[in-house]
Amino acid sequence: MFYEPKKNNHGLKKNPFKSCTIPRAIGWISTKNIDGTDNIAPYSQFTNLTFDPPLILFSANQNVFDDRKNTVKNIERTGEFVYNMVSEDLAEAMNKSSIAKLPKGFKDKFEYCGLEKVSSKIVDVARVKESPVQYEIKYVQTIRLPGIDTINTIDIIIGEVVGIHIKDEFITDGDKVDVCKIRPIARLGYFDFTVVDNSFTMDTPKIDPEKQALVDKGLEGIAGK
Repeated sequence: MFYEPKKNNHGLKKNPFKSCTIPRAIGWISTKNIDGTDNIAPYSQFTNLTFDPPLILFSANQNVFDDRKNTVKNIERTGEFVYNMVSEDLAEAMNKSSIAKLPKGFKDKFEYCGLEKVSSKIVDVARVKESPVQYEIKYVQTIRLPGIDTINTIDIIIGEVVGIHIKDEFITDGDKVDVCKIRPIARLGYFDFTVVDNSFTMDTPKIDPEKQALVDKGLEGIAGK
């Protein structure tokens, strides 16, 4: 099949676009609200940009109330945030944290989702204690792009990772992160998710040794000269 997104002429009951760019890591982003309470929300358009310095980005559409997301406003105001990796056992809490407005009686989303908080070492933002990996991040910039309508207007947040927490139980004897043991979840299309529970290794085509060393350094994400 072939279709043009602007014409939306795919002829299907559901738009297939988001199911064709998969899997997408979930950026479970925690921030500090203006009243000092803690906020957390998931963003499935999340990735790393480069490794030296380590930069990440995530994008957030405006909410259904014709306003920018609280996560975006919090980051721009405070200049910091945290990424919390979502393992399979945290899937329900992550999904619950996507609620647009908290019900009455709850102070923040950590409380609402039943998550235990832990303080960060560099930034003044709470982390999810149960999360296997967390990045402490300093805000770099926002790129704001217009959409077809208000809700499709999007904020792209770029941040620099200044601290990384990895639970020791997920480090192998070979000094690698055991992703399959973590069982992180990722977003597919529609309301579908997947679990990373297997992996395989492929070596890259080789070039001359001097240049190959630089290639290997980039693939390993080795920072510093």
